[in-house]
Amino acid sequence: MFRKLLAMETHKTFSNQTLADIVAEAPCGILLADPDGHVIFVNKTAEKILGAPAENLLGRNAASQVKLLVPGKAVKSKNGSEGRVSVFRAPFRADHDLGGEMFILLDGMKNHMPGSDLSAAPDLEKTLGSLIESFYDGVILIELDKVIRVNSSFGRITGLKEDSLLGQKVDDLDGETHVCLHTIQETVHLVHQMRKSVTSMGKLKHGNEIYVTATPVESKGVIRYIVVNIRDVTELQMLKEEVSRLMALYLSTPEDARISQITGQEIVTGSRIMRGILDMVARLAQVDSLILFEGESGTGKEVLARLTHRLSSRRRGPFIPVNCAAIPETLFESELFGYAKGAFTGATHEGKPGLFELANGGVLFLDEVSEIPLNGQVKLLKVIENLEVMRVGGVKATKLNVRIIAATNRSLPERVKEGKFREDLFYRLYVVPIKIPPLRERREDIFPLAWHFLRHYNNKFNQSKKFSREAIQILESYQWPGNVRELQHVVERMILTSDGEILHPHHLPSSVYQKESEDHSMIQVKGIVALAQAREIVERKLLSQALALRGTTREAARLLNVDHSTVVRKVKKYGLQAEFDDQKESTPNALPPYKVPLA
Repeated sequence: MFRKLLAMETHKTFSNQTLADIVAEAPCGILLADPDGHVIFVNKTAEKILGAPAENLLGRNAASQVKLLVPGKAVKSKNGSEGRVSVFRAPFRADHDLGGEMFILLDGMKNHMPGSDLSAAPDLEKTLGSLIESFYDGVILIELDKVIRVNSSFGRITGLKEDSLLGQKVDDLDGETHVCLHTIQETVHLVHQMRKSVTSMGKLKHGNEIYVTATPVESKGVIRYIVVNIRDVTELQMLKEEVSRLMALYLSTPEDARISQITGQEIVTGSRIMRGILDMVARLAQVDSLILFEGESGTGKEVLARLTHRLSSRRRGPFIPVNCAAIPETLFESELFGYAKGAFTGATHEGKPGLFELANGGVLFLDEVSEIPLNGQVKLLKVIENLEVMRVGGVKATKLNVRIIAATNRSLPERVKEGKFREDLFYRLYVVPIKIPPLRERREDIFPLAWHFLRHYNNKFNQSKKFSREAIQILESYQWPGNVRELQHVVERMILTSDGEILHPHHLPSSVYQKESEDHSMIQVKGIVALAQAREIVERKLLSQALALRGTTREAARLLNVDHSTVVRKVKKYGLQAEFDDQKESTPNALPPYKVPLA
């Protein structure tokens, strides 16, 4: 029977015979009894301690054989030295049923085990403490209704100090103030009534759900110990989702590999729209056509301009960024086009090359091009068309070998209608326009970007902080008027100002957290409509947001806690665009794979 038990528990790296030999030769005495209390196995060390061969012990009552050794009966070795034996007794399971009892006999004699030393014997008290402390779940050890041990995970989960519980009786714990302690008290009381392991569900102050499991340990028919396990179910679910999303982010598909090759992992994105833009940028980098990036402030226009430069044949040349809105109108021409010797009062004797000349052989990036003054737009148009520039006060034009990339955060057609931007310059710049969507329109990028910035600033400031589930939910539902730049600064601020390892919603700036709680924390009713119509409105909005956050109908179903078939049916009902199952939608105007040129 003993070898059968070993076969059930044997690790795949050991044979049954090997494990049986290890137990038989163990330096501590091991005695196993069946459920009826009869000895079924005795190892060699137990034979020596008990002073009888195995054949004389097998089949006898185990408790009666060990009884003479408890508590700490003195025994003698062959050489006459005397020591005491400690006996540890515990039930064991076999194939999910009670297999019997195990007796472990520890001989305190120094000479009993060859080469051993009593001072080297394991400190069982210390070992038990280390074991309890190593659990990720919270653990409380209760002896005769008094708390004798609490691990640090309990403090992490509940926010309570471990010292506040030690030495207290279970009934004296402050269950009125702390809901979790009340749940623990109720669970322990149920254990005493039912005399078996009991699991209850409770809540923490901040709303997380917990499972509290209390398991009794009996001695001579009396419940002496109760081991209480506290598991934060909400935290574990958050960790599971986070791992799943990170695995999806970092497990490469062929498309992911191509995008990673294009960006060199400098740009983080999970959205199909941005993948399409990156693919387009890679193709356009191979030609010298003028590109116009359109998008709100903070969407990454300069980042894409620099990527275009790095992927192009001009990557060894300069990249000159120019913020057109920051140049005073009176200095615009001299800054962009340069000036000749003695062109005006205060001009240097040698003259000065303009930014166009400095960008020769590379790329000139004109940011906020919509803010160029009208009188400078005429000359800019001429420079773009002829690729030659004449300095202010000069008489000779200089040929240029430069690529121009422009960007704007305002609508150029609207500026043309307002008479603030020349129509001919608009059409000259509008060769290859690329519109970069704001972050609120590609919410699937929020989580990977937030995680990217978290890792960056954790490394920079030598921290190891992480987001709580609630903080991630608020980040993903916030509108982000400042786009990626605002998200980056919010994450940096949270890391610098928070005092704990977990970043909670209250660590967010008030502009993010309060506005979110006011506008998006619950459904607002502003009028009366038919219930059926209201249900459809809410369903459509929830489905749209879930699909934007997760990308596929299966992941959206997990987020909404409904069956996958329900999401598929309602997506079709409302005519929403979605990626079904694990089939990826092809990007509009998909481009063939692009290979990055070697530097």
